[in-house]
Amino acid sequence: MKKLTFLKNGILASALMFLTLQANAFCFWPMDCDAYETKYPMVLVHGVSGFDSILGVDYFYGVRDTLKDRGAKVYTPNVTAWNDAYVRGEDLVTYLEDLKATTGYSKFNLIGHSLGGPTIRYAAGVKPELVASVTTINAVNYGSDFADVARGLVPYGSSVESLIESALNLLGDVIDTLAGNPEYTQDALDSITFMTSEGAAEFNALFPDGEPTSRCGEGDSKVNDIRYYSWGGDMAFTNVLDISDAFLTLTGATIDGSNDGLVERCDQHWGKVIGTNYNMNHMDAVNQVFGIHHIFETDPLTLYENHAVRLKSKGL
Repeated sequence: MKKLTFLKNGILASALMFLTLQANAFCFWPMDCDAYETKYPMVLVHGVSGFDSILGVDYFYGVRDTLKDRGAKVYTPNVTAWNDAYVRGEDLVTYLEDLKATTGYSKFNLIGHSLGGPTIRYAAGVKPELVASVTTINAVNYGSDFADVARGLVPYGSSVESLIESALNLLGDVIDTLAGNPEYTQDALDSITFMTSEGAAEFNALFPDGEPTSRCGEGDSKVNDIRYYSWGGDMAFTNVLDISDAFLTLTGATIDGSNDGLVERCDQHWGKVIGTNYNMNHMDAVNQVFGIHHIFETDPLTLYENHAVRLKSKGL
């Protein structure tokens, strides 16, 4: 009888351990399985021509799973692939309102890459009650010199402009359809114009919270009870095996100063600057392509892990 009871208890204990391991994925003793569990969920917002996930490949490659494996609640909305931060920001606000209604969470930690940076700043500006923190990553907070060059090379109203815009809009339609949002309307011209220095300046005048007080400096880390952070990189070519590096090296050559291939280092600053001198390019920032990055630099996933701990320590 004792053996039978022992056997039953053993089976129950094994089953409980199995379920626990399944619930925590690869998190097990002695790891802190709740290390990345912030008070408010993290919402990862993609950049221009981006998506949440297509054919099982996440835009923020491996980030969501890495954070969720140790307790984080992570959401990845799909906003319009090709449009300015005003339109994309409205997409995000709608998503956050729906997320609040379905999950019960009152606020969210917004993390935006590239054009996703101004996109989340827009949401924080128009719906501050929904936002706990804003973190911009390799963001076009002051625009992109490459966008300035590209916009300057193509005459306004020309047939070349029309051809390029149509091609990019078609690309955006394909991306959003594959990502499950075929109803989105693309406007590549507005998107590129927004990312020019002039477009960014107009936006910053409307949404200045967290803006640095000096060139390459920092801004207020907390405004209207919302914390502001930023990080980024300053190296275009980081790994010979990464197929995106050749393109980013070419585009980076049009930019004065250290840059990630699309955005100059100091133009990435906003709020509390965690660092913008990482040896990472624009794609490395979201652990693309397929996790290939500079072999002697911090793993991009580590930056997201550290930030989750940072947010948690602030009660966010």
